[in-house]
Amino acid sequence: MKNNVKRPEHPGQNRETSVLYSLAGMMKDAVTTIVVAASVLVIAGCLYMNIKERMIGDMAFAFGYKPVFIESGSMEPMIRTGAVILLKKADYSDVKAGDIITFDTDRGLVTHRFMGIDETALREGEEACLVTKGDANAITDPERLDPKRIRGKVAAIFNPWWR
Repeated sequence: MKNNVKRPEHPGQNRETSVLYSLAGMMKDAVTTIVVAASVLVIAGCLYMNIKERMIGDMAFAFGYKPVFIESGSMEPMIRTGAVILLKKADYSDVKAGDIITFDTDRGLVTHRFMGIDETALREGEEACLVTKGDANAITDPERLDPKRIRGKVAAIFNPWWR
């Protein structure tokens, strides 16, 4: 026996709008799934880089890039204290005068502008012959940089919105 009772429709809702609502719900679910999956991948990548750095004692890059937190104002106003930079893995052959680079020092990582080569140090055969300078500093860095200490160059800058 067939049930001939007709289901009441919502006012203004017909078959076409019902299909649209259904598609909108499916799209919302798909976007939510993509956002959650991307978040999980980012968190996993950060954990992987952190563990790798602790194990090998060197900087770990994911897909050739690494986020770095800036703790001082030596590069202001270009890079403000509290900014996050995206560091692209690079060595001396990848940088030119004017590039902002991050390098290793005895005090930790430093991000300054690469100014050029100290010709005198180069003629004397010293390995440390690169000149760097923080934009906010009046003079160049007193210590010359060994090209092997370059860790990368700045690919993107995310300055804090509150400063």
